[in-house]
Amino acid sequence: MPKITVVIPLYNKANFIKETLQSVYAQNFTDYEVVVINDGSTDGSEHHVLSLKNEKTKLINQPNNGLSNARNTGIGHASGRVICLLDADDVWLPNHLQKIANLVDSYPEAQLYGTAYSELLPNGLLIKPKTNTSFKKTTLLIENYFKTSAQQPFITPSSFGFKKEIIQHIGGFDPTITYAEDTDFFIRANLNYKLAFDTTTSCHYRYESENQITRSKLSFRKQPDYAKYLLENAHNESLKKFINLNYYYICNYYKAEGATEAFTEMRKNVDTDLLNSKQRFLLNAPTAILNGLHYFKQKMLLKGKRLTTF
Repeated sequence: MPKITVVIPLYNKANFIKETLQSVYAQNFTDYEVVVINDGSTDGSEHHVLSLKNEKTKLINQPNNGLSNARNTGIGHASGRVICLLDADDVWLPNHLQKIANLVDSYPEAQLYGTAYSELLPNGLLIKPKTNTSFKKTTLLIENYFKTSAQQPFITPSSFGFKKEIIQHIGGFDPTITYAEDTDFFIRANLNYKLAFDTTTSCHYRYESENQITRSKLSFRKQPDYAKYLLENAHNESLKKFINLNYYYICNYYKAEGATEAFTEMRKNVDTDLLNSKQRFLLNAPTAILNGLHYFKQKMLLKGKRLTTF
């Protein structure tokens, strides 16, 4: 029985899946298996998996049921006691699984594990996310996940792992959610378990690749039930700020799409007292200004300069 199972949901990533898998096969840590869930791909993605002929890899074909369902299928077929998620267009550095394994051994009180990541831009440039972190140690237990996530996420699904046994308590990925599935899972996991973290980068997250949510209409997607978490954890101020920031992000997406009704409803959830002056300005800015600033921000990002409201 392997120590780690790598779960890779696959849907129409023929241009990326081979590189993703090769980054797994190049790992220094070798006590792992790979479960790839082909979620009804129509571009022949599964053939790239089979072409690599790796004995550690199991390919499961199923009809298209969405990201959460595919991940749950993979977790259900996992033999390892630790699950490491990897999206089908992201890549790992050769030491990623070793870092996760070290965290598992060094922090027995933790059930969640993560490493730092860099964003891989379409032009090949690597840039670090703007996070609310200033760690003095290489590895540590995160004291407050929600406070540490107050800017850009400091972990991404592809840099995250967890003990398989926690699924029995908190459940898997919610298949009814079609946007921010990861955020919903991270909330449930971090409300219940401790997260061990390695501050060095071992994952490259591919920014805006094919089929990502960023290319879809957010107003047509089902959001997590954030209100439920606020009600159940009324005295958790850091969770409140974290969810408020997500409400703010969603509002800006809705406005940019021209989804006026959805924006108006979501705007009712935002506590502007928890936003900074830049964020309050964007929340109230006309759509043309918001979209113009977003365009300028993307242009600067491709030059390696990140502009944020933090």
